[in-house]
Amino acid sequence: MRIHTYAILLLLLSIFPLKLLAQNNAQSSVVDQINLGVKYLSEKEYIKSIEELIEAKEIALRNEWYAQAFNATINIGTNYFLMLDYGEAFRYYLKAYEIAIKHLGKSQEMAVVNNIGILYVEEKDLPKAKESFFKAYEIAKDLDDNEIIGTYGINLALVLNKMGELDQAEKYIEEALPILKIRSNVLLLAKIAKAENLFLREQYVQAERLALDILPQINNLSLINEGATVNDKITLLLLISKIYEKQKQFKKAQKYVLMARAAQLNIEERIESYGSLADLYGETNEFHKAMAYKDSVLLATDSLYAIKNMALFKSEKVKFQIQNYQNELLESKKLLKQEKQFFYTLMFSVILIMGFLLWIYKNNSLKHKQRKRIVELELAKEKSDHLLIEEKHREKVAMELLEKERLKNELDIKNRELTAKAMYLASRNELIEEVVQSLSINTQITTNTPLKNQVNDLKKHLKKDTQWDSFFVHFEELNQGFLDRLRSQHPKLTPNDIRFLTFLYMNLSNKEIASLLNITPESCRKRKERISKKMNVPEGLPLHAYLSAI
Repeated sequence: MRIHTYAILLLLLSIFPLKLLAQNNAQSSVVDQINLGVKYLSEKEYIKSIEELIEAKEIALRNEWYAQAFNATINIGTNYFLMLDYGEAFRYYLKAYEIAIKHLGKSQEMAVVNNIGILYVEEKDLPKAKESFFKAYEIAKDLDDNEIIGTYGINLALVLNKMGELDQAEKYIEEALPILKIRSNVLLLAKIAKAENLFLREQYVQAERLALDILPQINNLSLINEGATVNDKITLLLLISKIYEKQKQFKKAQKYVLMARAAQLNIEERIESYGSLADLYGETNEFHKAMAYKDSVLLATDSLYAIKNMALFKSEKVKFQIQNYQNELLESKKLLKQEKQFFYTLMFSVILIMGFLLWIYKNNSLKHKQRKRIVELELAKEKSDHLLIEEKHREKVAMELLEKERLKNELDIKNRELTAKAMYLASRNELIEEVVQSLSINTQITTNTPLKNQVNDLKKHLKKDTQWDSFFVHFEELNQGFLDRLRSQHPKLTPNDIRFLTFLYMNLSNKEIASLLNITPESCRKRKERISKKMNVPEGLPLHAYLSAI
């Protein structure tokens, strides 16, 4: 199966122009020139593209605009890659790598390392490709970008599959699958890599099931680069064919190879398909077809070599034209240098004249400056007066805030005193109640009428105790209008509910309220929940905060 499918997709993503922020007109012009070079590249006008990009690179380096220089350099390398001149592509990628290391950051370094890995894949140097992809993957880890981590992890997994390191490949695939859900194209490659891994492990049934599940998804996938989708489909079809071949289902294998061949438009792309068909027809004893496809393999191979030779010829032609262009650029630089010398001479003369005019101007404008100084002093005085007024206003506001804080502190102190009084009343009544209960169960008292009457008087005293009424009167004096507003907004509240909410408004803890009401803290918590529901307090809003806003 071809491994360069994913590589070309990721490489082409790097040739789209960066949206660089121009700092001035000259820098904006360089950005436009880079974008034009990329446009020519997408249209396969390689000579025009390289000319524009080299000029942009030289200007960017001369002005130390390293982001633009990097973008131009890496796209020059991409031109040579697509022209099949991998040596020249590698040379420009190394230049881009040097710019990234010295002047830019990890993101640019990662992009170059990935493209270098792609070159190694095309040269069939899988150990070097693995090394480059792993470095790009490690940088993505440092940048903590999940999408890039998943993308480069799949690059690495595909190479590891080819090298037979299946456990390591599976590790990167399983890591990538959950984090590539919004990158449909790379997620598809991850699934293809998974199916290939299963195939190489000789788990043919699982590989078949996954591959057939992926196949319908390719037709529905909309990508920026439609050609990459076709390549993915061809890769998957050939994988399915190999699965059926291993299962001795040669007819099915032939069917999927024929589908792959139909999707390959150029004859040189069909070498693998023709080879597979020759082997499969040999297995079914259809030797005349097998021999025909063997001949097709030779024809496609010759065509591929011819294309590579033509590409190399064009590359050398481009190099020659670029060399001429650089010589012209050198002559242009010499002419520019002479123009600069004339410009500097002219500027020096202008500066002398301007200096004389400036001397005259200074003499004539001295009185004007003195008058201006007087006006400035008057404005400064007005500004100082204004600042003084503002400072007095800030002091007044600060005093008002301090007074509010003092009143709030006094209210808090009185509320704590009121709390202490409530605690005292509760403990006193609790003590009287305990005395009454202990006396009531005494058999001697039940037969002693005077003592029994005194016990009944104590019980009446508990019922008629007016201290709690005075407590609520005192609370209303300190927190004027609170109880009225509470009853108005929530008329369904019972007196016991209002009493409980009064303690809560005073910011007493569950334990303190439980002690006042002679209940357990757990009962106190449940009562708070019940009253919150009764008052329709919004979920997530503490009851005390709700009461404070009433």
